[in-house]
Amino acid sequence: MNFDQAFYQIDHRLIASVMLALLAAASEIGFRSGLRKRELQDSYRSLVVSTSAAMMGLLALLLGFTLSMGVSRLEDRRDVIINESNAIGTLWLRAGLLAEPLQGDLRDALHTYTDLRIAMGGAGGDREALRVVWAKSESLHTSIWSVVEQAGQPGQSNAVLSSLISGANELIDIHELRISSIENFLPAALFLLLITIASVAIWFFAWSFGASSQGRRTANLMLGILISAVLLVIMDVNRPQRGRITVGTESLQRVSESFAPNPDVHLENSSIMKKEQRAEMD
Repeated sequence: MNFDQAFYQIDHRLIASVMLALLAAASEIGFRSGLRKRELQDSYRSLVVSTSAAMMGLLALLLGFTLSMGVSRLEDRRDVIINESNAIGTLWLRAGLLAEPLQGDLRDALHTYTDLRIAMGGAGGDREALRVVWAKSESLHTSIWSVVEQAGQPGQSNAVLSSLISGANELIDIHELRISSIENFLPAALFLLLITIASVAIWFFAWSFGASSQGRRTANLMLGILISAVLLVIMDVNRPQRGRITVGTESLQRVSESFAPNPDVHLENSSIMKKEQRAEMD
């Protein structure tokens, strides 16, 4: 496990506590340092205030870019799941072009495969559970491709076989895309850099308050809390399996539900057939 993965596995509550402690310490140290420098010339204090404003601007710029990068990865994960749902549904429909027992074998495999992909989204940060789901999914790839190979028998339409091959290929390719999207989180070094810059910026901000004889620490505390909140949102977006802001599997669940026969449609079709039979008898 590399450093990025190890950082990804740390509990977010621990990260929040450490981050708040660092910013609070930087604020208090900066404030006390400023109080001891109240006798300095106004020009020096103005220079520190200008530096504080520049540090805050740099921090805001970096936070904005980092949040944009995290949201972009979130959208990519959502797109992968939607594309996977479409690929499964398409291959399910194309399986209807096959005769039994190949049709039933392929659709049974796809049904099980869809349940595994839903379970992947619910595995959370359990790496072992994810590995189990990955292994089972890859095993089903073999089963699905085996059915496609059996469909390539003499007498089978080339158009049907071509559609099955393209559908199966797309399904297998998306598997690797989804795994990559889960592991595509922002580097841990970026968060460490943001926390460092935030601590320095808070120090300068608190120093200017202390040097100007402003005895209240409320503004420093509120600023530290706001910066911590933004950082936590970025970290949460960056944790596709552990955070509160996650990509749901609703599209896969709808595909799975569509596999089940609809009793209402079946009853309606039976009623229509009975009416047609009575009309013919009359």
